[in-house]
Amino acid sequence: MNILSKIIQIAKLPKVSIPIIDNDDSGEIKSLYNYFNSPHKKYKIIKSKTIGVMLYKLPKNLEDYTKSISGKNGTGYFARRCKKMGYYTKFFVQGDFLDELYQINTSSNVRQGRQMSTQYLEKVKKEEEKDCVKYFGVFSKDDQLVGYIKLVITEQLYVISKLLGHKEYMNDGIMYLILHDLTTYLIEEGKNTDKEQYFMYDTYFGGSEGIKLYKKRNCFQPYNVKWKYVSK
Repeated sequence: MNILSKIIQIAKLPKVSIPIIDNDDSGEIKSLYNYFNSPHKKYKIIKSKTIGVMLYKLPKNLEDYTKSISGKNGTGYFARRCKKMGYYTKFFVQGDFLDELYQINTSSNVRQGRQMSTQYLEKVKKEEEKDCVKYFGVFSKDDQLVGYIKLVITEQLYVISKLLGHKEYMNDGIMYLILHDLTTYLIEEGKNTDKEQYFMYDTYFGGSEGIKLYKKRNCFQPYNVKWKYVSK
């Protein structure tokens, strides 16, 4: 795609304004907002996470979500198949699985055609527990952690900070199961609020065709976003 075509594509993306509501005193959410609005690493004239942001506006009922992921090659199919193999998901405490997280991070030196960042190749250190950060994992039938999501939580925005799976288990569909079950949880959690809630998984441009398809199969669509910081 040439530059002109990309500019036209960007201009046609739907626009949305989303508040980042900070009611946490750890500084995590303010850092998230600052990062989103910092200069892009490659294109300094734009902000880091504002163009082509992959979002899923969470519905108020599971039926709408289930319909959107149905079909032979849909997330629902892969998630069900994975569960039949004995895999399951749950939240976990990061500090209790440091070795397992390291094994997942280092199970492959290349992800989506790119070398893994050196930060993922170092021993995993225990993180300070924060109310606005949770870890969600997919476990094998023998209770081995094989994939995880680091989730940053605000009132109206849930952000995937990290999402990784162990290379040896990827063909079983673990990455579909983990996103399916986490999305289901978030919809259930938010169905009684009248506020719009969004689930975010990085951006569209720059990713491989495989990761773009994965995001779309999990209901994420690209938006141009204006972030509004709200401190409580």
